[in-house]
Amino acid sequence: MEIKELQLAKYITTAIPFVLIALGGSLWPFTWWDMYASGEYRPSSEVKRLELRVLDSAGQQHILHPMDLYTLDDDTSNQTPGHRLMQTAITGTAEQQKIYRPYLIKQIEFVTDANVEQIEAWQYVWQVDFEQHPPINLEQPIQTVLIDRFKPSPQPLESSIR
Repeated sequence: MEIKELQLAKYITTAIPFVLIALGGSLWPFTWWDMYASGEYRPSSEVKRLELRVLDSAGQQHILHPMDLYTLDDDTSNQTPGHRLMQTAITGTAEQQKIYRPYLIKQIEFVTDANVEQIEAWQYVWQVDFEQHPPINLEQPIQTVLIDRFKPSPQPLESSIR
């Protein structure tokens, strides 16, 4: 019985490359990667990141990045929740900003343990040079742009009469 199973495994292992070649490589590596689909992928020559400068009611300034908004167990994760919240609240449509900014302010107040007076959203742009190590010099952004400055809107009081 073992000999037949080993022969079957040998035939399947031998057949897989032929099947992949016959399909034109469309299953390799069993997913479709859009960035490589054209065959001419070029890495980005610049990197952009958002930063929030938050002024609290005590006059202290806090600098927050997307990864600071949520504490995740793994510091190497891509911090998607913080990036999405910050990106949508800052650069989204007017309707999205109206919805997401109160959540952003609430999360900032939770993280900083302070009342927010003003928020400034800054975008930093760095040139990527793959000839250097590291390829990005974080101390020297090529561009720093103030995207938006806003204050928390007063929360409407909920009526106790129903």
